[in-house]
Amino acid sequence: MKKIIVLVMCMWTIGTFAQDSTKCEISKYISAGISLTNGNNFLVDAYNSVEFGIVHKNVGVGAVLGRGTLKGLGSSSDSFDKYFYELKVSPSFPMGILSGNLILGYGGYFNSSHMFIEYGFGTSITQGDFSYGVSYSNWDGVNYVSPSITYNF
Repeated sequence: MKKIIVLVMCMWTIGTFAQDSTKCEISKYISAGISLTNGNNFLVDAYNSVEFGIVHKNVGVGAVLGRGTLKGLGSSSDSFDKYFYELKVSPSFPMGILSGNLILGYGGYFNSSHMFIEYGFGTSITQGDFSYGVSYSNWDGVNYVSPSITYNF
């Protein structure tokens, strides 16, 4: 399954950025979010992340950095192996004042051979330079709901 997700991500990325055009309209974004699951312990079951990326022809490609759990964040027991990285591709589809998007991601934890995939969908609304969204995704085998705020520049 991981190989299929990576293959689809590559196809969307190449198909979007390899098109012949004399005018390249690429926008950039930074997004912050927190992902929540239905567990009983918020600090253990939630994770935070920051995503940096570009968008071209309604396809976003982003690099995500985050921490797999909020428990121990900033404490003396905090360690680098609790942090993760992810490459994400997210095509979006305008739907009136909202935009819908698909989510495909592949990443891993620092100092670990553990790799994961993410897949899901979401929606957002843009007002000025900011977008406010919510998504539902399966990240590393666990289902999450993730509200987010994005600054587009």
